Amino acid sequence: MSTSSIPHFPGVPDLLLERYLCDELSAEEARHVEEAAHASPALAAHLRERRAEKAAFALVRPFGPMRARLEAPRPSRWRVLWRWSQPVLVLGVVLAAVLPRILSLEEVEKVRVRGGLTARVLVKRGDVVFEQGPGAVLRAGDRVRVEVEDVDGGALYLLALSEHGRVTPLQGFPATGGPLSMVAGRWVLPGSLELDAAPEQEALVVVLVSDAWNAPSPEAVQRWLEQSTREAGFPPSLTSLPGTRHAVRALPKELP
Repeated sequence: MSTSSIPHFPGVPDLLLERYLCDELSAEEARHVEEAAHASPALAAHLRERRAEKAAFALVRPFGPMRARLEAPRPSRWRVLWRWSQPVLVLGVVLAAVLPRILSLEEVEKVRVRGGLTARVLVKRGDVVFEQGPGAVLRAGDRVRVEVEDVDGGALYLLALSEHGRVTPLQGFPATGGPLSMVAGRWVLPGSLELDAAPEQEALVVVLVSDAWNAPSPEAVQRWLEQSTREAGFPPSLTSLPGTRHAVRALPKELP
């Protein structure tokens, strides 16, 4: 996998560019990016390319449904209890037996959702953009981007893993442009990766840390994945590093 397709511009962090493209910067920060783009033709060209990519990917993964899920008001538990308490007294006995189970199921669902870190791979092949689905085989030259969805957000790391055990930090590390942080919701990570013709299978690993105070260091995250690759099978079955959650996406590709 080629990481040269992730450009870095001195004085303009990748995350700042991503926020600029999402219209999340203050006027002063936006002016800083625009002045840098005016002085750097390469940065100006990169911003034009990123706008075109975002428009293409937005057709495949519109944010509207996710926004509706995040902003939809949740029914009040007390309203549910009041509605159930209206019938005659006899039903109160039934309610006393059933209500704990209703609440426990609600808590189970909440835990399931809170642990629901999701990573998707979006592929650009020529002028066609599609989401990698089951059975999809990628090709050398395909450009991929990673979309992460989570209800909590936090510090984020992205690493590439080869079937021969090679681990390559891609995002969120000091050597790759510094830390990344996402808010709750859905986020397409900045930059894209180009699949090369190397005769090996690869996978992407997303690691999310919700509690910044107890977050493992970037070095610990990389060391954890390197140690996990010693297990048989690819991609390996990973046990989460304490304080983190992770998602693994294999990138099956045509081999020569």
